[in-house]
Amino acid sequence: MHHRHFLRRSHGSTLLTVMGFVTIATGLLASVLSLASNHRKLAVRQLNMEQALYVAEGGLERGIRTIESNILSLVASTTGTNGAGTLGSGTYTFSVSKISKSVFSISSTGFVNNVRRSVSIKRIYQPTYAEFALWSEENGALYFKDGEEFDGHVHANDRLYFNVSGGGPVFHAPVTSGAGTYTVQGGSINAVQFDEGFEMNSYQGSMMDVDFNSAAADSLKNIAQSSGLVLEGATTLTFSGSSVQITNTRKGWTNQAFSPSAEGIIYIANATSGTTSTRTGHVYLVGGTVSGRLSVVTEGAQYIRGHIRYANDPRIDPSSTDALGLIARDDVWVDTTAPNNLEINAAVLAAGTVSASNRGSFGVLNFNSGSARGVLTVHGGIVQDQRGAVGTFNSSTGVTSTGFGKNYSYDPRFVEDPPPYYPAVVGKIEFAEWREGR
Repeated sequence: MHHRHFLRRSHGSTLLTVMGFVTIATGLLASVLSLASNHRKLAVRQLNMEQALYVAEGGLERGIRTIESNILSLVASTTGTNGAGTLGSGTYTFSVSKISKSVFSISSTGFVNNVRRSVSIKRIYQPTYAEFALWSEENGALYFKDGEEFDGHVHANDRLYFNVSGGGPVFHAPVTSGAGTYTVQGGSINAVQFDEGFEMNSYQGSMMDVDFNSAAADSLKNIAQSSGLVLEGATTLTFSGSSVQITNTRKGWTNQAFSPSAEGIIYIANATSGTTSTRTGHVYLVGGTVSGRLSVVTEGAQYIRGHIRYANDPRIDPSSTDALGLIARDDVWVDTTAPNNLEINAAVLAAGTVSASNRGSFGVLNFNSGSARGVLTVHGGIVQDQRGAVGTFNSSTGVTSTGFGKNYSYDPRFVEDPPPYYPAVVGKIEFAEWREGR
């Protein structure tokens, strides 16, 4: 009797133990399955998050391309623009906002299976040629020499030449060349002061980017017809604060006062009749003081005959809003009547797109005759198809013999706010401050 009772208790204990193990095993299995499911969900979510980030970055790229292809209309508008599209298994939306006149920000959000990721660029702009102190499609065998100082990016699409006989030139900003080699006369390249380096095989745009008078709505001539003043034939301009004194025979004007708009542009076209001297759209710049923002665009050449200065010098007061662009389809010359130690406050561009044989240059007429004329100071930069000469020097000593020595600097304000309608460098975008999130 006692033995049977013991067996019943033993069987009961065993059953409870087995049931306990089964319960534990079931719980473990459920935990394992739940953990596996959670891992799978996490893996899927991680994949969706990565894909959503790629889609958001793709939307950001589309936004950049939108800015690049619509830069003039975006600069002229008071608002930005939006866009949307699909990419792979996801969709994106992007928004372009204006920070200032020609600087934008972009935010983009990518969506994949209800997962979203956002990225943004807080500062983006398409650079113009006004950010260069000196830019040349063809530098030719013109030397940079001792005593010359450049504050701003210097570039040529071909070889650069340096003379260091009496020391070396000084470059405070990057120097770049489209060529893979350079020439030094009178010593070593180490005698040249490159504060921010010298880079070769570098692309920095082409003069073919400049649209003077095509049928496009954003050609410089069409912009002037809708927002500025278009003249024909030889013209003389004198800057007089916020107005310009204009002499133009075809208009019957003699020192006619003209007040440009806030984003002023004067376009001087070639005329269809008259003598060569009056038909070509040349401009003679007597000089004076510029107050406000203006670009002077010519299908002919521009001849500078006097000092051109801003009413509020930005080198003294960086808050100055005065800005001048001198944009020629032909050449820009310092005329023989210009004074010694000439000062020009302007972003100068000589495109030379009239014909294959007509290469636009910035230079000094009769640069190789007479005696030294002091220093040519240009604050704002010089861009030219073929680099022109402004003087000669003794190759042994580096001392100027005729014409001018050079003191060229870019205007840092023009990086983000160049003179009105100043040509952009097509195919190039500058940006900073990429971040995830808006």
